[in-house]
Amino acid sequence: MRLQDKVALITGAGSGIGRATAEAFAREGAKVVILDINADAGKDVADAIERAGGTVEFQHADASNPEDLERVVTFTTDTFGRLDILHNNHVWFESGRIGDLSLDGFRKSLDVSLIAYWYAIKLALKPMLAQGKGSIINTASVSGVAADYGIGAYNVLKAGVVNLSRITGIEYARKGIRCNAVCPGPIATPPIGQLHEQAPGIWEDIRDAIPMGRYGKPEEIAAAVLFLASDEAGFITGSHLVADGGLWAHSGMPPIGGLGPDF
Repeated sequence: MRLQDKVALITGAGSGIGRATAEAFAREGAKVVILDINADAGKDVADAIERAGGTVEFQHADASNPEDLERVVTFTTDTFGRLDILHNNHVWFESGRIGDLSLDGFRKSLDVSLIAYWYAIKLALKPMLAQGKGSIINTASVSGVAADYGIGAYNVLKAGVVNLSRITGIEYARKGIRCNAVCPGPIATPPIGQLHEQAPGIWEDIRDAIPMGRYGKPEEIAAAVLFLASDEAGFITGSHLVADGGLWAHSGMPPIGGLGPDF
């Protein structure tokens, strides 16, 4: 097993990528502590992992609350004696054009989805430094290495996550601690469904913009996170892995002379 007896902490693990990652880690032998603000969702994930024979502990917590993060990291090390893997995965942001965002909404976007990532890393570094080894994976986005219309706060915070991963990766590289980001493209998760409710037709528009012609699956991103967490990625740090069906590689130009992706 790729993560046998490793101890992993995952934020935002109640659904989507976080849930898929928690299940993948447990299948590969990790002892998993999952954190989510939604108690019912978190308990459901924990129950599913236990039914499959995995080792899991659920902590109901708000990842943007420093005291909650401190409590969960302490719980993890007190319960299992170590912390080998941190996967920052939770997110919240205010939608809208840059000029239309509220000051409170923009600040909250950064507090929840960037500053909380940094604080979780800061807390995780203490046991990892004592062990002389650790792996940190942050969920960023293809929107952190490119720009989109109407979600400026998301672009800014995810770009911050990418560079936070780089900085952490190089600063602690000689201490045995790796830090990387995974940058998903559009994934079939609840937030995409909410977008469709707000703007009918957007589901199809986004899908058609992806060169592969489909949305990604949470399990596909979990596989990327699992790789980065494992010893197989032992020489990878300060990097970002884009998993977006070719979206970032496309220039955005329309097909020339009818030579599009369908032939």
